[in-house]
Amino acid sequence: MPAKPDLLASITLLYVEDDPDIRVQMVKFLSRRIQHLVIAENGRDGLDKFLAHHPDIVVTDIMMPEMDGLQMAKAVREKNRDIPIVVMTAHNDDEYFIKSIDLGIDRYVLKPTNPKFLIEAVEKCAQLLVSKRQQEEANRYVRFLLDAQPNFLMVITGGYVEYINQAFLDFLGFSSVDHFRERVDNAGNLLFTAEGKNIDEEGCWLNLLVKNPERFPIIYLKSQLLENLVPFALKTNSLYEQDRHLFSFIDITYIENEKRQLETQAFTDALTGVCNRARLQGVLEGELHRSRRHNLPISIILGDIDHFKRVNDTYGHQVGDDVLKKFARLLRENVRAEDIVARWGGEEFMVVSPLSDIKATGLLAEKLRRIIESETFPRVGKVTCSFGISQARREDSIRTLTERADKALYKAKTNGRNRVENDA
Repeated sequence: MPAKPDLLASITLLYVEDDPDIRVQMVKFLSRRIQHLVIAENGRDGLDKFLAHHPDIVVTDIMMPEMDGLQMAKAVREKNRDIPIVVMTAHNDDEYFIKSIDLGIDRYVLKPTNPKFLIEAVEKCAQLLVSKRQQEEANRYVRFLLDAQPNFLMVITGGYVEYINQAFLDFLGFSSVDHFRERVDNAGNLLFTAEGKNIDEEGCWLNLLVKNPERFPIIYLKSQLLENLVPFALKTNSLYEQDRHLFSFIDITYIENEKRQLETQAFTDALTGVCNRARLQGVLEGELHRSRRHNLPISIILGDIDHFKRVNDTYGHQVGDDVLKKFARLLRENVRAEDIVARWGGEEFMVVSPLSDIKATGLLAEKLRRIIESETFPRVGKVTCSFGISQARREDSIRTLTERADKALYKAKTNGRNRVENDA
């Protein structure tokens, strides 16, 4: 096969030969086909010129003074394990061939050297070298494209983290894939469910995500830079014959935030900022279920602002709204963290008090009554409130529990207002 000038013109070749006659002859031949030719007279000289010129291919004799060709090849391999090395030898000694195999010599050309055979060996090495460089360039381009992606990408091959794109590395707080591998033994440790449970606790994370991707449409990732778990939509693509899997994580934080905002709007009273009745129904249902299951007490307080219609009629609905907002704020600021304050309707508010019996709830209602009584409301001045309280019974539904609280509130109203009554 004739040599391809364009192919050979693109490489730098180091030629090492101690015999001056052979060297002159081969250099004359090689220089007509190879543009960048570096010449050395022995192994030591060859190693020095290899370090100085960084050739693409090395062609060397074996038997040379100072340092033989195999010793030089070993030193070259220590610096660059991938560089093609062609050995010219007149020896058929098994020991030399074993050493050559151990060093990973790419080609052999017997002496006396036929220039045609030598140039064919060099060309084959050059073809492999160019193909490898083209593949590396293609890989660099692919990595460039992947690194430019805003989505987080991770490639797992044979259970090993092969690649993580730059956006993902930045999020995780690592400078490179090698840095990631040094610090993270198991990539599954970074993956969580919405409940904050590590996916690895449910089995091998890789098998779970590859074989049952629909089970985890949303994954929460843990960054070393952030305390909170961040939600991502997960998409998996697999090349099963190569045991290679591409995981694409799409940040859905803004969707989750919008979802929370919509949920807040849907379940929050727009005027006062406390829970609305729709949200209260769900909360109360859950608390009653927990109370029955674990035999725990739960009580409610139903409060109604006294003579609120008079406030609206005298000062107008804007002032009435200001009274409702301040009233809700006073309730919210003076109950326990586990208590839930909700607007029941109009000027009526409810406090759900888990783990609290009728006695403790009565004390809380009395505290709230005194606080409200002592406050001064803008334009209106003093405002009072009546409270009815009720403790849940095992057979209670939301309706029966709230009906008893409502009867207790009616009792407080008929008994003079600004007081607390229970359903006893």
